[in-house]
Amino acid sequence: MSGARWRLHGLARNPGAPAGILLRILASGDDDVRRALLWRPGVPAEVHAAAASHPDAGVRLLLADNWYVPAARRALLAADPSAAVRAAVAAGPNPFHAEVPFEPLPAGTCVVLARDPDPAVREELALCRRTPAEARAVLVTDPEPDVRAIAVAWWEDPPEDVIDALLTDPSPHVREAAARAGYRTRPPLAAALLDGPGAAEVAADAPLDRPDATRLARSPDPSLRAAVAANPHLPADLADELSRDPDPAVRLAASLRPELTEEQRAAIDYAVEPGTVLDPPRWTAGPGVLRRCATSAHPVLRQAAARSPRLPPDLVETLARDPDTVVRALLAEHHPDAPADLLLRTLLESPLPARWTLLDHPAFPREALSRLADSDDPFLRTLIVHDPRCPPATVERLLTDPDDLVRLTMAADPRLPQPRILELLHDPDLAGAAASNPALPAEAVHAILTEAGIP
Repeated sequence: MSGARWRLHGLARNPGAPAGILLRILASGDDDVRRALLWRPGVPAEVHAAAASHPDAGVRLLLADNWYVPAARRALLAADPSAAVRAAVAAGPNPFHAEVPFEPLPAGTCVVLARDPDPAVREELALCRRTPAEARAVLVTDPEPDVRAIAVAWWEDPPEDVIDALLTDPSPHVREAAARAGYRTRPPLAAALLDGPGAAEVAADAPLDRPDATRLARSPDPSLRAAVAANPHLPADLADELSRDPDPAVRLAASLRPELTEEQRAAIDYAVEPGTVLDPPRWTAGPGVLRRCATSAHPVLRQAAARSPRLPPDLVETLARDPDTVVRALLAEHHPDAPADLLLRTLLESPLPARWTLLDHPAFPREALSRLADSDDPFLRTLIVHDPRCPPATVERLLTDPDDLVRLTMAADPRLPQPRILELLHDPDLAGAAASNPALPAEAVHAILTEAGIP
């Protein structure tokens, strides 16, 4: 990318750029620059509106599944002439990749998408975990078998009458999906699922008769034994047998059974590697178990408790001092009243990738970040820009840091003197970051547009 394009790319990301400037950039026809402009927070509403009505479907597509775009704006694209845009709206922002919390689409919009003429749109809606029951009720009657199957498979708790109807569906694919959705309350449905793909998922919670339970508990496949070791319907003697299984994953699953006392758990030879994050057992989401989990010697149960935003203050204090790094990190990420010292400690020590989101926590002690200017970790050195008390001289000093990311982060900091920002616009490595600096003078903004040939 040339220096001129880097500067334009940076200007598109500049949070201080007024709407009029951004509208001129949006009209420039450069796809990379348009993505930089629209995939960021703080884009003015009039710029979103211009993008939503842009004649290029590629521009509209940049809004459709964008977690920075309000749900009401994304909802308007449900009537877009492009099926690709409508499909992206239906899919919605990926909650596992989203950098910020986002609103789901209104239920009425989802119902409209559930009746979209293009089956690809309806399939994306069926795959979306946030699709509401009103829209799923339409999707399970879809003319396409794949859509019906996906709609019920991703429905967290489908009504019994929906299961009844789909169990007699003409498509075997749909009938199997209905059986998988209903086996927890209909034991006869489980038997046919225990020998096919996905048997482990069924073995983990299906009501089991004694022959099936015994067969699974003594399967040569350790993944099946581990699954059934977690099954709440497993007879006590088989659960005890699995607690002594030669496979460590099976013993770990057996150690998490709800009926065990702390003494019984401690007697099982299980291990959880430091830094390991494990999915909590389903029973830990039930009422009245938070205190039991939070005070358990089992780190996976303490991890489950740490995920709860409903944890009472005394247990927050207890888990904030937990010896397990993951427990502390999960508490910091999930609890609204996580202590400030825990938030800072987690940011510095956590093995989890979400640690940087802690900067947005209202209690995060940003004024403690300046001392990271000389950290051995380049990522931590970048964080000084979030400290409102960080001296401008420190920011300027780190412009010569050996790490590229540190230098780029400093070049975008508005505490830099304007002459220094203007100088960095001609640095081949830092020009884009300097152009994204909110303190960029107006004359430099217009020079960048002129250089890019934008009227």
